[in-house]
Order: sequence, then structure tokens, then C-alpha cells
Amino acid sequence: MEKPILYYWAPCPTCSVLTHFAEEHGIELDKRDVEQEAPYQELLELDGNADLIPYLWDGERLVNGNDECLAYLREKYL
Repeated sequence: MEKPILYYWAPCPTCSVLTHFAEEHGIELDKRDVEQEAPYQELLELDGNADLIPYLWDGERLVNGNDECLAYLREKYL
């Protein structure tokens, strides 16, 4: 399984909860900061909204929101 892509904004405190959770549990994420143009455009192409980060993309579905992303990581990796 490829690691999920995390669309986030580096200074976002909500996003940091998710990144710290992943680090604490050894979950590798492909982190893409939507402040950069390429990740921002990728997220838009997936029908995401950069104002509503974080998002996780697993290659099949886009998970939105901190609680939903944490639940997804718990279900898939713990």
C-alpha cells in the first residue's frame, strides 16, 4: 500500500495534530503543503477545498477534516 497523501498547510494547528499523530504511530504520509501551487492544484482536481484542510487521499477516496482523517488512520494503520 502506498502511503496516503496529506494535503495540509504547515502553520495550521489543526493539521499539526494530524501530522503529530502520524509521527507518533510511525505512519508515513506523503505531505503536500497547499500553500505551494502544485499541491494546491492537485487538491482542487480531487474536488477538495484548500480552506477546509486537512485532507487525506489514499488513491481512491478523499477524506476531509481532522476527525475524519484521524479515524481513517486509526482504522487503516492501528
